[in-house]
Amino acid sequence: MAAYFGHSVAASDVNNDGLVDLLVGAPLFMDRGSDGKLREVGQVSVYLGRSGFSFHPPQMLTGSEVYARYGSAIAALGDLDMDGYNDVAISAPYGGPDRNGLVYIHNGGPRGPDSTPSQVLEGKWASSYMPPSFGYSMNGNTDIDQNGYPDLIVGVFGADKAVLYRARPVISVNATLDMTPQIINPEEKSCQLPGTSTPVSCFKVKYCLKASGRGAPATLNFRVDLMLDRLKQKETTKRALFLHSRSFQYSKNMTVSNGGTTACEEQDVFLRDDGEFRDKITPISVVMEYSLDYQRAADQTGLLPILDMSAPSNVTKQAHILLDCGDDNICKPDLKLSVKSDREQIYIGDDNALTLEVSAENQGEGAYEAELHVYPPQQADFTGVVRSQTLSRLSCAYKKENQTKMVVCDLGNPMKGGTKLLAELKFSVHQLSEDDTSVKFDLQIVSSNQFDNTSPRISSVTKLAVLAKVSIRGSSSPGQVLLPIANWKPREPPVVGDDIGPQIVHVYELVNSGPSTFSKASLDVEWPYQYKNGSLLYITSYETEGPINCTTEVQINPLNVSNPLTSQKNTSVVPPRERETEGRNRNHVRKRDLEARDATGELQTLDCTTAECLRLRCQVGRLERRKNAILFIYSRLAVNNFLRTENQNRSHVIRSTASFTVIEMPYKNLEKELPSNSTTVSVAVLWVADTPPPVPGWVVALAVLAGLLLLALLIFIMYKLGFFKRVRPPQDDCTEKEQLQPEENGNTDA
Repeated sequence: MAAYFGHSVAASDVNNDGLVDLLVGAPLFMDRGSDGKLREVGQVSVYLGRSGFSFHPPQMLTGSEVYARYGSAIAALGDLDMDGYNDVAISAPYGGPDRNGLVYIHNGGPRGPDSTPSQVLEGKWASSYMPPSFGYSMNGNTDIDQNGYPDLIVGVFGADKAVLYRARPVISVNATLDMTPQIINPEEKSCQLPGTSTPVSCFKVKYCLKASGRGAPATLNFRVDLMLDRLKQKETTKRALFLHSRSFQYSKNMTVSNGGTTACEEQDVFLRDDGEFRDKITPISVVMEYSLDYQRAADQTGLLPILDMSAPSNVTKQAHILLDCGDDNICKPDLKLSVKSDREQIYIGDDNALTLEVSAENQGEGAYEAELHVYPPQQADFTGVVRSQTLSRLSCAYKKENQTKMVVCDLGNPMKGGTKLLAELKFSVHQLSEDDTSVKFDLQIVSSNQFDNTSPRISSVTKLAVLAKVSIRGSSSPGQVLLPIANWKPREPPVVGDDIGPQIVHVYELVNSGPSTFSKASLDVEWPYQYKNGSLLYITSYETEGPINCTTEVQINPLNVSNPLTSQKNTSVVPPRERETEGRNRNHVRKRDLEARDATGELQTLDCTTAECLRLRCQVGRLERRKNAILFIYSRLAVNNFLRTENQNRSHVIRSTASFTVIEMPYKNLEKELPSNSTTVSVAVLWVADTPPPVPGWVVALAVLAGLLLLALLIFIMYKLGFFKRVRPPQDDCTEKEQLQPEENGNTDA
């Protein structure tokens, strides 16, 4: 279907060039939307006139609603707002949320009608049998109420109505705001706070209003609101207050003559003490807002005027605080920044402590509200500032800016020229990703100066390294076995493990002490299992703990013997642990005795060079810091092999060997060294000579009794022979005996 170009036509001088301009409607015009599909939106072509009854190429006014029939009617309105340019009305009879119809008012201008409507009239009349079609027809440019402004009549075809829209008087306002002086010296305190003797630095704010409007009352009433330091949102951060009220806001009702002289008022404003605020660079912005008392400005019919929309509803002026920055009062700092890390590299997986050594310097004029901004990576946490007599005492804290975490340190307000600050900031770096290759800190000095207010942004990059301290350790339980074992007899074929010999358990533990992780490693165990065509250490089973899986080419436990530690709990067989200690009770062998035997060649080593070995191959999975993988090998010592004639009275040391190699680490972008190592586990098999059997108790008792009888017989024989009849020596006379006795009084004769 055609666009119906020419369905409506209007002529008016919309650009005030003295030539008639033409507006042509095409209500069925179709335009492509953002999805590429055609939509019926309607269009009006504006042809600006030029000499010789010709026109410039058209300007297009396109509708925004589908099927609204924008451009169905066009009306020349005359100059509604008294700005010297004629305005037009364009209807969309089926537009609006309820399809009742819309009328768009487009103001004229030097380049033609404004593409954005200044007002949209919405139909409020409904019809029960057909669309209301508000705007089906229009007529304007006629002052019906005789108020000096052209009015508009809109036809509502479906509702059988014609609606009159009266143009409201337009009031033009000229508002001015002045501040004296515009540069405030905090040192010049020429005012005094009312009720106190405190001198303050002050300045004057003067505001004026002038208003005029055709058809408006002779006097117009306005409400004026002043706000100080508008850029500071919180009251506590306001740097200037009105002198008499000590408030940052002031309101006043003003009466202005329509078309008369300018009405002005003046207020004193004081500057707060510079110790109460930090920002000295940002200008003090004073805002004046005004509003008309519409009710008191209405005409006799109640028609309210309107303020000219082309004039701003507020006025802003700025004053500056005098700075020590030369005659132009503009500080131009020269900010320098350097940084050095105390770590050349840090290890993935470790809780790395890192210190940034920062040097901040200002080689120019004062830098106000100077701050050091440190942007750490997500893996780093700020832990504090190093305190030292040689370092500057900075105050630092975490802040967030646009979801970006940063550390902010105060460098001074102002940071004077020639200042050099040294500081050390501590961070903890952790939770590093496997894809990271470095840790980057960005640093910059930021100030509130108007020019040269930042330093060049610098970075501190610390490389990441991989370090996995992997070790292997092993143990044998028991560490020695004493042969022969009392009351032990071989059994063929063996049924339980005790029929082969005592249990020997070798444990291998692979430990990652970190800090980094490895993802794959191999662990090989060389196990001596045969010696001189006989079994040596017969493996009954093995178990693992952790991310480790083992296999072997040789069948484990081909005899299918069971473990007596788990299968036989109540038997008369001596448990393996008691067997191990049985020989020790008889003849304990200490470690130094074993070393002595080994040194003298009494111990024969049985390993993979002297015995046949099987290999146990294990794959170890991902092992993080402080994690381990353990292999338990349960075996039985083949005692029968050591009871052979050629093996008796000889001691042996049986050794197994385990070696590991780290195959892979999960750090593809970093250089890494794959660790490897090995260890051995030994068990000593000692042959201890049998001790003589103990003498029975009845033999001892009989021997004692026989000895006593023999002793009694000897005494009797000696008695019969007169051995006990002794010959006494001759007795001395009484005189000699008396000489040996002392006197009772202790005196002797001369």
